[in-house]
Amino acid sequence: MGSLDYRRYIAYRKSWVSPRAAKRRVEYATIMLQKYPKASDWHSVRFSDEVHFGYGPKGRLYVTRMPGERYCFECVRPAAEPEEKDKLRGHAWGAIGWTFKSQLHWYDVGNRNGKITAKYYRDEILEGQVKPWLNAGKAFILEEDQDSGHGIPRTGSGIVQQWKRQNGLQHYFNCSGSPDLSPIENSWQLLKQALAAIPHWDLGTIKDVVDVA
Repeated sequence: MGSLDYRRYIAYRKSWVSPRAAKRRVEYATIMLQKYPKASDWHSVRFSDEVHFGYGPKGRLYVTRMPGERYCFECVRPAAEPEEKDKLRGHAWGAIGWTFKSQLHWYDVGNRNGKITAKYYRDEILEGQVKPWLNAGKAFILEEDQDSGHGIPRTGSGIVQQWKRQNGLQHYFNCSGSPDLSPIENSWQLLKQALAAIPHWDLGTIKDVVDVA
């Protein structure tokens, strides 16, 4: 197998962007560049997101492939495929911006995937984490993904939309299905790399390592 240039690799978890998603990303990028044409225009944006840290058994799925086959269907691991380490997760919310980094807000909403409800997002994230920034008089725009709990118009999450209007929060939603267009995704990868360097079998260890990193 080696003489034929086959090697063992960790199965990749993402596939190519579909034509429909690619078109949507270009449209989104065009609109945002019209709104914020200069690099300095983005200094007021604070990118927010939830992150999920798996812990417990850490098995990896390997495939045998040749160079250039990383995205072949047979070599891509389905993102929805469950594994042991994904059954136990620690959930946190945070935000970053130009010369800005929030503290991580750890939460447990009673489900394994960490999906936040509109009420929790309003009471614990917006009221508890974002409102102090507003009260401090900081001018910023909050970027959010299109999770239903974040109050996107089509979901009818009225309590979140109402809070934003009442408190004068400037915000916008990013492009759906394109998390890599938000720089906060790179921040999560740095934290997960630091976590991968040591055994982490419980949530307390995860918090200790991540909060320091």
